[in-house]
Amino acid sequence: MSEEESVSNYLQRLATAAWPRWTDLPQFDLYMDQVVQFVNDLIAPAGMGELTPTMINNYVKKGIIAAPQKKKYTRAQLANMIVVAILKPVFSLDTISAGITYQLVNREPQQAYDAFILSFTGAVQKAYADFGGEIVLNTKELEDTTVVQSAMVQLAINAVLQKMLVESLVDLHAPKHTGKKK
Repeated sequence: MSEEESVSNYLQRLATAAWPRWTDLPQFDLYMDQVVQFVNDLIAPAGMGELTPTMINNYVKKGIIAAPQKKKYTRAQLANMIVVAILKPVFSLDTISAGITYQLVNREPQQAYDAFILSFTGAVQKAYADFGGEIVLNTKELEDTTVVQSAMVQLAINAVLQKMLVESLVDLHAPKHTGKKK
């Protein structure tokens, strides 16, 4: 988010982003450069950093993403990369991997992915609706500063609490990840 952009505008940009459902993902396998481009086109405008080929290779080595077949990645692998890209600013790769594994228990990959995307977009839209009016971070007015300070503290506390709860749930319920998947 740029310094000139307000929090409200940033949330609006996130809320109006077109996060793809399973049926919106390419129906054909992709090469590494195509995967990188597809995922970056989604996450970079949201300010989530960029995916690199090195990152994908690391995900494969850690068993988070299955190895490509004939240098191509399937829709399921692409969906996992999108989930990882969204979650990695907050969670460790081990936590993300265990969470993905658990979400696939008794569910097809398309069901788990769509549930994640719908929850993510719903949370973004709720945050946008809850945040309300236009608050610019560099104003001098005491009321705006107080509102921003309060929102910042509340969001930070929620982030920490939610991270701790997710990690606890993963520890309690997710099947233990044993390394590289075959």
